[in-house]
Amino acid sequence: MRRRETTPTRAKAATLATLKRDLGKEKIGHEGRHKLIEYGRKRADQGAGLVTLGIDIGVIKMILTHAAAVHGLEIRVEGVDLARVALKRLGLIGKGIERDRRPTTAELSRLFRCFDENARLTMLMTRIL
Repeated sequence: MRRRETTPTRAKAATLATLKRDLGKEKIGHEGRHKLIEYGRKRADQGAGLVTLGIDIGVIKMILTHAAAVHGLEIRVEGVDLARVALKRLGLIGKGIERDRRPTTAELSRLFRCFDENARLTMLMTRIL
């Protein structure tokens, strides 16, 4: 059976790069609850929104679970779950804010220009919008 290679999306790659930059030298898998709460506060101070921080914590849990399941590392993920609860109670993780703003004519024009100039785009995005 051939192993399927997966390449992270641009958004996930950016999340992983941020986590590596900010937590790459930390030992999160062992008693990491406090470090993750500190990290959450720091990211919120930097402007990370409720959903973004939730995604960050989810990716951390995914990485630790993978390390334990696939590589047999003795890592406990309960600290991540507890950190998520704490960050939620601190108001740093939650649902996104519903948006109701419509794009301006100038914003739409920029989008249309981007779509129309992209030769690899096969959908008629300008017409769809």
